[in-house]
Amino acid sequence: MVHSWIAAGTTSSSVVSRTKRSMSERSSSRGAGFSIHLKIGKGLFFLFAFCILFSGITFMRTFASSGEIVPPSNGEQVISVDSGDTLWELARSYKNPTIDTRQAVHEILERNGLSSSNLTSGQEIIIPTNILP
Repeated sequence: MVHSWIAAGTTSSSVVSRTKRSMSERSSSRGAGFSIHLKIGKGLFFLFAFCILFSGITFMRTFASSGEIVPPSNGEQVISVDSGDTLWELARSYKNPTIDTRQAVHEILERNGLSSSNLTSGQEIIIPTNILP
């Protein structure tokens, strides 16, 4: 709250106009500083958000599998796919009878780095040891 004292010999309108002028000067200088701080804050926020996003993408790419298939180890069987063969038929014929066929298909997909059960003629499939009888 602004109090103004009227000195002898001055008119009240000149004092009021000076008071309004000084208040507007203070508020405009305060507003300019605030807008600069707001712009800096927004810039720092977006920089920080970009850094988090970029580091997340980098970590995902770093820890993702390379997509290379490890050569078959001792005990694993390598099968060449004939025309008409399906992954389900191969899993059913090569799996241990105590293992569910769905689990066998999943293990074969993971071991060979496949994203679907589609096979092509001549493709080599590795049957992991944990599903063999």
